[in-house]
Amino acid sequence: MSSVESRFPEHPASAPTLYCPPEDGEHRASWRINGYRASILVWTTEEWRQLAVRPTDAQYYPCGVWCALRLEE
Repeated sequence: MSSVESRFPEHPASAPTLYCPPEDGEHRASWRINGYRASILVWTTEEWRQLAVRPTDAQYYPCGVWCALRLEE
């Protein structure tokens, strides 16, 4: 039994599941910031190279992805 399981027996530790992106090609995570819907769009370096129009506010992260934050009203 791991130390996490011994401290929290009702929540046994498990291996994280592999993320499978949706088939529609849209890579987005959504949540709320101060009541506003927020989304982060993520592209791999290869996907970024293939974009015809690239968001000017996207940022590159050293893990090899480009991300852009969006807030909706």
